[in-house]
Amino acid sequence: MKLQLLAVAFLAVLSIGPGCVTVDADTNEVIPRGDQRYKFATVKEYAKDLKLGMTKLQVLSTVGSPAEKGERGDVWVYLPERSAILIPSKALKLHFEDNALTEFGFHAIVLGAQL
Repeated sequence: MKLQLLAVAFLAVLSIGPGCVTVDADTNEVIPRGDQRYKFATVKEYAKDLKLGMTKLQVLSTVGSPAEKGERGDVWVYLPERSAILIPSKALKLHFEDNALTEFGFHAIVLGAQL
């Protein structure tokens, strides 16, 4: 009985998971999450140009706006289009202090939660 319930729950998650993206009705293209300016593949490419000490304005002009910002605006997160519920993924996380980039890197997302 428990195995059957588990199987039903797994199938339910599978049926929901692939549809957890926003798609432009006209172009049928996946739209970046939150306020993120670029698709995550583009963000990953542009992130190669990030350097410690960059200002927030320089980061914005390099990788665009993030999907999420921390409460004080000192942590920015760029997310993949899919929420990584079924397939682990990664997010780009940036930390600022006094308007300067102090730390950045890719962090794992597993079961929809950032690690």
